[in-house]
Amino acid sequence: MTQVQHEIADQQAGAVWREFAAWLAGKRLILSALALIAAQVALNSYVLNRGYFQLDDFAIGGLAAHSFSTHLLFQNYQGHLMPAVFALAWLLTHSGGGYDWGLWAGSLVVLQALAALALLRALRTLFGDRMVLLVPLGVFLFTPMALADLSWWAAGIQSVPIQLALALAVDQHVRYVRSGRIRNAVWAAVWVLFGLAFYEKSAGIPLLLFALTSAFLVPGSWSAGMRATLRRHWPAWVLYTGVIITEFAVYVVSLRGSSVRVQVPEANAFVAFAWNLLRNTFVPAALGGPWRWTPGGAAASWSLYSLASPPLVLLELSWAIAAVVVLASLWYRREAWRAWIILLGWILVVDIAPVALGRFVYFGSILAAQTMYVADAAPVLAICLAVAFLPLRGEDPPYRTRLPAGWPRRATLAAAAAVTAAFLAGSVWSASAYRDELHPQNSRSYLATVSAALAHAPRGAVIYPSQIPSQMALTLLGQPTEVQNALAPLADRVTGRHFRWLSRPAGKTINFMIFDAQGRLHPAVVVGPHTNPFARQSQCVLTARGMQLPLTAALYPVPLLMQVGYFAARPVTLEVTLGGSQYQVRLPASQLAYAYLPVQGPGKTVGITPVTPDPEICIGTVTVGTVQPAATGTPIPAFPVRG
Repeated sequence: MTQVQHEIADQQAGAVWREFAAWLAGKRLILSALALIAAQVALNSYVLNRGYFQLDDFAIGGLAAHSFSTHLLFQNYQGHLMPAVFALAWLLTHSGGGYDWGLWAGSLVVLQALAALALLRALRTLFGDRMVLLVPLGVFLFTPMALADLSWWAAGIQSVPIQLALALAVDQHVRYVRSGRIRNAVWAAVWVLFGLAFYEKSAGIPLLLFALTSAFLVPGSWSAGMRATLRRHWPAWVLYTGVIITEFAVYVVSLRGSSVRVQVPEANAFVAFAWNLLRNTFVPAALGGPWRWTPGGAAASWSLYSLASPPLVLLELSWAIAAVVVLASLWYRREAWRAWIILLGWILVVDIAPVALGRFVYFGSILAAQTMYVADAAPVLAICLAVAFLPLRGEDPPYRTRLPAGWPRRATLAAAAAVTAAFLAGSVWSASAYRDELHPQNSRSYLATVSAALAHAPRGAVIYPSQIPSQMALTLLGQPTEVQNALAPLADRVTGRHFRWLSRPAGKTINFMIFDAQGRLHPAVVVGPHTNPFARQSQCVLTARGMQLPLTAALYPVPLLMQVGYFAARPVTLEVTLGGSQYQVRLPASQLAYAYLPVQGPGKTVGITPVTPDPEICIGTVTVGTVQPAATGTPIPAFPVRG
């Protein structure tokens, strides 16, 4: 190759590199944002590696194990209408993994990453391509306020889709306001509907769109902007209102038969809750906190959820920094106060009010330490932070002042860099501290042991429904956390299923079993008041006159199970009386066996009379009470499986 050819080749290579460098410069915002989002995915995955199923996860997972139907999707669950949650849970449950935490948690990580991409799009639509947008995006990505949501699937699958829907609704609505294209308003309504399919709190998104439009997208005073946006953009508000009304109508229908009721707290309790949630939870989390966590109620060895517990010094420091940020924005940008009012309004109307009217009367002030209740405010925080400092695309200069000529710009940049570094360090510290508070080993062991027990249950086994351990799910959730529902995803994976759940056994029952707190199957026995042994063996023979058997203690007026030991030479039907109520039970011929009969207390004496003439049956001990694991017999498996 000649010298001239070498020079031409070098020039061509240089041109290629210059074009590549120019392309990188043009894409630096997107590439930098993608790098930050990748870092967030890695951090979330690191934390969730120590998370596991808890509380409502078992109730929802069990319900989702049933057939796919409109009833499954539109049932009212604990006062919530969330068809998309049940649809996704059904998909995860029937994907072959049952309770596969990697699959379930992975769905949250993916949705969180999509929410970040959606927020980036919304910020670019609002402000154009500016590298400074990495600041509000970074606040959204790394604020620890979403950690508790992500480690608790049932909570995260409600709030994370709100964040995705909110960002995309803002993007489409702003495009509609600027262009007048109705299809953008339609898409915004679709995203509101998407959020509503996961959580009713998405009804607050149109309020946010109205507040942003009247405050920053329409010129003039805020009140004039409200009137103007109602007049100019009424098609959008009609669309959004129609979506909300439809959701409300379906929600009201789903509430029929629900025991959930609105409970209005006392005014002082409401104010205290709102202040503590804002002061001790939201503000520290917005600045990388809370830096320290405490277990959320379960024993430490079972803890899978933690409460914000910021150190006092860092709490006060976070408020000082927040005050500086707000005051700086008010000094520098016109109408910055509107952005902070919008953020505060979202927290009060969307995050605080629903909790105060629902769960507060049951759980009290401890709710103020749960970051899950402000997790959906993270994208609102990012948008309002950006609006408080940056001009919108096409906006006239929004600043009320300019920096003085001698302003120490390097010192300002250094201070900003220090605050950013402190925020990121605090966020990583908070995430790591939260992860250290998660202890999934006992819950993992319980489910692994249950899987082994179901796979090796005796053929024809009858398993009595009981609650899964209270450390894993509150009994307050009721029947959905009983084993026949909560463990359905595991039971459905057993090949050649040879057992059944039975809450009201009647008649002779063999291989009657119950789970213990470790997930093992034990022979089941009724424990409670019982009859005393007969003085002579011949007294056990049931005659036509029947027998009256006093119990060792009176029974409470609650549903109970009666266990009757018997020996019968031929099939017989018995009439049993307890506390004025009569029951019949049909027993097959058998050597010594146990029969069961659901009964209702109260009562002090059990009466047994034969319906079959000449019954040829001997009655043993009668016990009335609750079902518990027997003290004797070998459990299945013999030892808990390590989780």
